[in-house]
Amino acid sequence: MENIKFEIAPYQDELQLLIDGTKAGYMSIEIDGRLLIVYYTKLEEEHEGKGYAKMLLDELVRYAEEKDMMIDPECDFVRQQFENHPARYKDIWHA
Repeated sequence: MENIKFEIAPYQDELQLLIDGTKAGYMSIEIDGRLLIVYYTKLEEEHEGKGYAKMLLDELVRYAEEKDMMIDPECDFVRQQFENHPARYKDIWHA
């Protein structure tokens, strides 16, 4: 079984997905006070279509809720998820 871990990069510009210690994908982010802006989601080609983008989103949301932040979804994937599930994200969605 894969060892999956998430971490915020040292410069707080990425939420990284690590699989077995190797960076497999990330969300490009910016933290501005209580606002977390997500610009895009990128996965290595061999990890696409396996649900990892949704796992990154879930971790991003968990982080934002834990830190009492709002998310500005500039990323098309994140915006689509927010629009498709507004009740789930309404408390953290900075429209």
